Amino acid sequence: MAREGERMLQQKVSSGIARGFFLNGALRPIIRHYVHPKITGLENLADHSPPLILAANHSSHMDTPLILNSLPKDLRRRTLVAGASDYFFASRLMGLFVSVAIGAVPIERRGASRQSMELVNQILEQNWCLVMYPEGSRTPDGRLYKGKTGIARLALSAQVPVVPVGVVGTYGSMPAGRSWPVSGQAEVRFGKPLTFERYRLGSASPVVLRAITDQIMYDIMELTGLSYVDEYVTRVKARQARARSQAESPEPAAPGPAALGKVSAEVNGAAEPADEHPDAPREASSG
Repeated sequence: MAREGERMLQQKVSSGIARGFFLNGALRPIIRHYVHPKITGLENLADHSPPLILAANHSSHMDTPLILNSLPKDLRRRTLVAGASDYFFASRLMGLFVSVAIGAVPIERRGASRQSMELVNQILEQNWCLVMYPEGSRTPDGRLYKGKTGIARLALSAQVPVVPVGVVGTYGSMPAGRSWPVSGQAEVRFGKPLTFERYRLGSASPVVLRAITDQIMYDIMELTGLSYVDEYVTRVKARQARARSQAESPEPAAPGPAALGKVSAEVNGAAEPADEHPDAPREASSG
């Protein structure tokens, strides 16, 4: 964890001048030009200060800079982003870039590992906000998918409010697979912070974790108006990938006339055994 602590400190430093330049100087003009963002619900953040967990639906790589640029300046300066360690931190260069550009920290999205839990708790204990995507991956079709319970475990462990965030319009402008946005209209909607004190007296059972996660996802659904799918998006993507792989794999060639003739001869030969040679030995019988 010492190495993770040092990396987190570097990310805090980078969230100043470098991140401000990237978000305000590079991304904000692009976002304003293509999606003309609208922001609602800032009144729900007025009486709250770090630490907070900002839980949003995930449709596009535009979501993160859009959310960050929509936050009040005092919160934006104290906000980091949970980035999938297997995607954004697969290479040192990419990890360095997202750390400096948006303040990303590596989080295991296949499960709330002990290391991820400790890192997030450390971030929140030092009064930082954290943007998280409970779905774990971008939607493949614009719908809202089932949330993973890691966010509930983190909310209970750190004992901080969760702010549901609805992002609308980014799927139409820049869905997964598109490298540059097209013109559209996007909106960021901040909901009322959720607290879960009633769950903290008991154990964090799977039932409790699912109830908390479902409450967060319900609020996101209400904010966005998106259709909800009670299935993990990662499973849907895996199934789609298998279907594409099967569709792209070459089909076996149809047998030609010569092969059909050979098969026919073999079948007929099996059905009609050759006459036995008169000198061939016979099997002994019982009677």
